[in-house]
Amino acid sequence: MKIAFISRWGATCGVGMHAEILARELIRMGHKVIVFAPTEESALKEVKYYKRTEAQDPEFVKREMYTEVDNVTEEGWIKEEEILKEDFDLLIVEAFWKIPVKPLTKLIEKLKVPIISVFHEANIFKAKEIVKLPADKIVIFDRRFYDEILEFYEIPREKVEVISYPVMKPFDVTPERPIDENKFLFFSFGRQPVEEYCDFLNALRKLRNKFSNLHYWIIRSDGRVDYDAEWITQWQKRPTVEKLYSYLKGSNVHLLPKGNTPNVVVSSTLYQIIASETPIVIRDSRFVETIQTDSYGFGPIVKYKDVHDLVKKLELLMMDEELVEDIRKEVRIFVEKYGGDKIAQEFLELAKSIKK
Repeated sequence: MKIAFISRWGATCGVGMHAEILARELIRMGHKVIVFAPTEESALKEVKYYKRTEAQDPEFVKREMYTEVDNVTEEGWIKEEEILKEDFDLLIVEAFWKIPVKPLTKLIEKLKVPIISVFHEANIFKAKEIVKLPADKIVIFDRRFYDEILEFYEIPREKVEVISYPVMKPFDVTPERPIDENKFLFFSFGRQPVEEYCDFLNALRKLRNKFSNLHYWIIRSDGRVDYDAEWITQWQKRPTVEKLYSYLKGSNVHLLPKGNTPNVVVSSTLYQIIASETPIVIRDSRFVETIQTDSYGFGPIVKYKDVHDLVKKLELLMMDEELVEDIRKEVRIFVEKYGGDKIAQEFLELAKSIKK
């Protein structure tokens, strides 16, 4: 089976990561994959949402799309004739608010294959165009996307399928760290606003009074956090996922910065790296409200409510090896349940159910 994607690719972006996890699992299963991604010029104009990593495009990625630009100063387009030349059996559209809906609609109307649209939008206002995209089935990650967005636009419930965001398989890598093994290493990465690091800096500064051996390693793509201390190491780069796994394997705890939002969201970062089994600590917010933990906030991840709660939980992670092992056991159950191979199979079964 040959499966085509229309998606972002090779960027710090949950849209592209979803396609990458699925595509690589489908290839492992023996299927052929082709990805139609935004051009480099288009990607450069989406700097707020779409920042390229250090990874190089594989041969099956073709950059045949130009996404919409802010303030509608330019219309998006796709190279319809190039896409129609390809002979594929299924099209998966990773739908986000900047996708060129009008030209994509014209293309889809010419295709005779099942069309699955993966709905990535987080709020009603940005969704108003992409809900018009023709598709046989719309995939959402959990029920909230229907209850809070798609139902508003009167999308029939029977057209919608819930399939979890997939977990990326772990990489077999050598652990790396910027300091010696005697330090207890906390790690953060990404391009979140610097304000979302405040809880971690505040909590670790308090813990330094008791644990002089702790160290905080921050890797950001968008500039440094404006705070310097001898117990902090900062790098500015956008490493590949494989390299991130080596950093996570070398760290004791992953502090994942996520703020509060009223939108319907999942943390693609979490699904990308949870299989490393390095404990993840994250604010209890809409990003993780569908991930089950116990009444204290412990499960496959550790949720905290405020800085006071965060300090207590980080101290427990530093002192209690049995707790850390329990978290890792929960992670393994989570990875088994939502692994990319199982999610890819769900997409294949959904495609088979579509009558053309």
